[in-house]
Amino acid sequence: MISYWRKQVHEIVSSRALQLYGGFLALTHLLSAYFWMDRSVEWVVKSGVTSNSLCWPFLPACEAFRFSSALGSTRFLEIYALIAIASAGLFFFGKARSGFTLLLILLLMKVGFTSLSYGLMGNYHYMTFFVHLAFLFFPHKKTLIPFLIGIFYWGAGILKFDPEWLSGVALITPSFLPAPLQHASLLYAVILECILVFGLYSSRAWIRWSVLAQFILFHIFSWHIVGYFYPLTMFLLLSLFVLIPLCKEPWEALFDERACKQKSTFAFCAVLIFLQIGPSFVAPDPATSGAPRIFSLNMLDARVECETLLIRHRDKSEEVYDPFIKAPSTRTQCDPLVFLSQIQSFCADRNEKFDFWLQSRRTTQDKYRTRLVVKDVCSKAPAEILWAEVL
Repeated sequence: MISYWRKQVHEIVSSRALQLYGGFLALTHLLSAYFWMDRSVEWVVKSGVTSNSLCWPFLPACEAFRFSSALGSTRFLEIYALIAIASAGLFFFGKARSGFTLLLILLLMKVGFTSLSYGLMGNYHYMTFFVHLAFLFFPHKKTLIPFLIGIFYWGAGILKFDPEWLSGVALITPSFLPAPLQHASLLYAVILECILVFGLYSSRAWIRWSVLAQFILFHIFSWHIVGYFYPLTMFLLLSLFVLIPLCKEPWEALFDERACKQKSTFAFCAVLIFLQIGPSFVAPDPATSGAPRIFSLNMLDARVECETLLIRHRDKSEEVYDPFIKAPSTRTQCDPLVFLSQIQSFCADRNEKFDFWLQSRRTTQDKYRTRLVVKDVCSKAPAEILWAEVL
């Protein structure tokens, strides 16, 4: 085990590009700390607002691990930010071994903080988690990490084969472009992510640079639609594509025999690809699901409208309620997990007979469809409720 860790650190120490990239990965944590302090401190505090007190299916008792006050979560994020600055500095000044240790600590801190609320989910965290795994735990980093980033783009692209995206309905805020040009740009984003992305692995440098430039322009343009956090995160993750040639190191992320012989690289990429296509085999419409796509990218591929009911069964009668609070996020406001997480608060008496019912539709569809029915929900364990979509 010690020998394995030494090999990972040695690979980074032997490459100035990877050392600098470690610093940029540390800066993703500094960016996350600022982002969370700006808007998410209350989401990880005990007894918070119901819509913010969402738990992940793998940690149904997350409330027990949350901070006792907003001050506690703020102090945690301040320490987290300081460690990120220290780690980045160590990497930039050639102290990769110490920077590596702090980056591992940062990853554990981010996983822990994110686990405290399902409301903290997001592609910007999902992608950084996988890149950190590759950087810290896997060999052939200069091959594997560029491939992972390409899979992220490809996975996002296949989600955009969707009427909501192509029509612009899925956008959080409209683009400043005229309607015809906006439609053309949305279609081009699909072409860029699904087809042109393979140019990032060309043996010809001018092709790699031209495709990379298009992705950079894509993220610059997306700034006014999605805000600052996602584009800045992607710039930091994409920096390896610039650092390797800048440090005059050979470009290794090519589709050739060497890459095929790297079993760990092939296995990691295969798993990541499977995670992107897996939800389509589990859920009839992944865009309206929650648990089936926890481990895949979640893009703005659809706007969803929904109706929920909690039906109480009494002797010879039924009472119908809609006590649920929708999450403020466009992506999660009709996510079944948002409602399933709230059910426990309505089950003070475990003998109550409640049925949960959810129907939803994409905004481009005419009719609502029943997505989930859970009978006698108060008799079920929290984990069983949260995983109801796949059980």
